[in-house]
Amino acid sequence: MDQYHFLVGEFKKNTAFDPAAASAQLFAWFAQIGEPVERYGNKRGKVVKFSQRNYEKMLFTPETDSIELFSPRIVPPDEADETTNCDALAVYSSGSLFVLAIRASKLALAPLFDAARAIPGLFEHCEYVYCYAETQGYGTGYALGYRQLDEAHPMTFGIPCPANNWAAIKRRGLQDSHLRDVYHINGFTQARLDALPHGRRQALRDAMHAYGRCEAHAGLTFWHLPPEELEAARAALNAHAMLGAYINN
Repeated sequence: MDQYHFLVGEFKKNTAFDPAAASAQLFAWFAQIGEPVERYGNKRGKVVKFSQRNYEKMLFTPETDSIELFSPRIVPPDEADETTNCDALAVYSSGSLFVLAIRASKLALAPLFDAARAIPGLFEHCEYVYCYAETQGYGTGYALGYRQLDEAHPMTFGIPCPANNWAAIKRRGLQDSHLRDVYHINGFTQARLDALPHGRRQALRDAMHAYGRCEAHAGLTFWHLPPEELEAARAALNAHAMLGAYINN
């Protein structure tokens, strides 16, 4: 199945939802990657053809708590699920997170990250940012914290799902003392780092020094890991029971 590149930004607690600002940032990202917005998710949970008038009417209704935008269909509407029938998508969930995804053949992971960080304010509410490659259906479900099956990820009985594991960590309010996993690009605010228990915080500092490289941007420290160092960094942090994706609940 085709690979997609994902960027997920998890928000600080009690982040207010500004629909106009969030919408402008997502449209700016589509413009950055050269993809038009052709469809959006309406308040009834359906993906419908984009209409500026109807979209704005939906956007500013009090019950609206998320934004979903999609690029043009790849195949006719009856041949694929509408939410995955596109090259690019963006989801902004009020008070929780945002997700950006694009077909890997159209944009590599590093340029996806660069396009996102070029948008003023997009990372403003984030305390934790990470980027990964996955199939579109599974990767989108993974971002939102649930298992979404596809041909590359069939039902596997008795094997816990990393997406479900992280969702359970968050339901129990334990996310501050864990990271989700180790990814090619990882970003943390200082408050997110300081919230880790001392031993885990030191282990993360050691791993960030030993593997990859770090840079600062928009109030976050970004840790870039090359593919050949990803598993070693993951093993180092898993040794401290830090990575929530591998903690079965």
